[in-house]
Amino acid sequence: MPQPLTRRQLLVGSAAALGSVCLCGASRGEEDPCSTCCTTPDLEPKSVTLYEKSITVDLAKATSLKKVGSAAYLVDKSRGLELILVHSERNRYAALSRLCTHAERHISYIRTRRVLMCNNANHSVFGLDGAVVKGPAPKPLRCYAVKVSKSRLDISL
Repeated sequence: MPQPLTRRQLLVGSAAALGSVCLCGASRGEEDPCSTCCTTPDLEPKSVTLYEKSITVDLAKATSLKKVGSAAYLVDKSRGLELILVHSERNRYAALSRLCTHAERHISYIRTRRVLMCNNANHSVFGLDGAVVKGPAPKPLRCYAVKVSKSRLDISL
């Protein structure tokens, strides 16, 4: 007959299981449907024009970036390009690599804290300038220059 679990074993096992599940979306209310933590959408393909050394995003067609505090992934597998675009303030956007420099896991924008966080259990945290705010990430995220003009973003690669 198996031995019953001790209270300590039960608590340690429960904490490990809970730590591997992202509950950030569970606390989100209806008033905040744009939370991007663990639910970051892909940027609408119709809004993107790819050039050799730049990307243009038509903001009129990029509904996922419409509200301040929103974010979206932009992926071009043929170039090995994986970005997260963040609409952090009115007329202010950031474009960064979407892969953590520690474990190459996706990152999400945490609107309430105005930071990017790795979705891995280690939760490295990055500023919108790509700087490591909290490790274990060994180096910053790659940042791309973004120019906002009228209703478009021009991102230099």
